[in-house]
Amino acid sequence: MEETAVQRLARVLKLLVTAVLVLNLFCLLLVPGIVAYVSDGGPDLLVRAMKEEAAMWLGQGNEAHFPMAVVFLTSWAAVWRGAYTSLLTLFYWLCGVCTALILWQAKKVLDTILAGEPFQLANAKALKGAAICCWLISGAALVRLILWLWMERNAAPLFTYNTLFVPAFFMAGLLFLVMSALFRQAAQLQEDQDLTI
Repeated sequence: MEETAVQRLARVLKLLVTAVLVLNLFCLLLVPGIVAYVSDGGPDLLVRAMKEEAAMWLGQGNEAHFPMAVVFLTSWAAVWRGAYTSLLTLFYWLCGVCTALILWQAKKVLDTILAGEPFQLANAKALKGAAICCWLISGAALVRLILWLWMERNAAPLFTYNTLFVPAFFMAGLLFLVMSALFRQAAQLQEDQDLTI
């Protein structure tokens, strides 16, 4: 049987989703190091450290050691010493795990499209799981925003990416839930049609 245009697109999307999933899982390992750098000196310190590290890797630096690698290794224990770094690490890990689960659900849906049988209850369940993950991210971002506003005692946290996470992932969850209902309805119609024949 010849592959349809939708299946070709699904094959490309599956490749992209798998690549992003692997990258997402790799980034989860880097979370404590990034939190350690950002909490010690802000994002500027992280950017400066990355530039110095790149210069050393390219042979332009004077020293032979890798301070960034040392910080990333020691940060696994260090981030748990303070409440702020602990909460930030847990927030990033929760978001990272949820996005990994969303990508995994997308891969499962793409697998059924590649098999030529997209209208299954399994796809409806996968999309509902993705919706729940989106709402977890939105809720965690809201809790983080409230805590951040309480700690800062000013409106500065309202102008960060964290504020955008709340409505964006809430709406994405609603969209996944609508798609889940559509797949569930299509699967039931498909089942009724199969029983009629």
